[in-house]
Amino acid sequence: MQVLLTRAQRERLERIAAQERRSIGAVIRAAIDAYTLGRRRPADEVLASLFSLEAPVADWAQMKAEIAEGVDRSR
Repeated sequence: MQVLLTRAQRERLERIAAQERRSIGAVIRAAIDAYTLGRRRPADEVLASLFSLEAPVADWAQMKAEIAEGVDRSR
């Protein structure tokens, strides 16, 4: 992949890389991760992932009791 930067962008990256003692490539990869990994997945994609697990689901009263029991044990 090739990306064209302005002179000012290149200079900023060079300063950051020098301050952090890293390569410009490492700084760019970290910036891409920070920008893309924090993105939220669309709700329909999340639901599809959850439904694909085919996990057994108890009724609400049982689930609520199990959650409360887990909270009590963690204290």
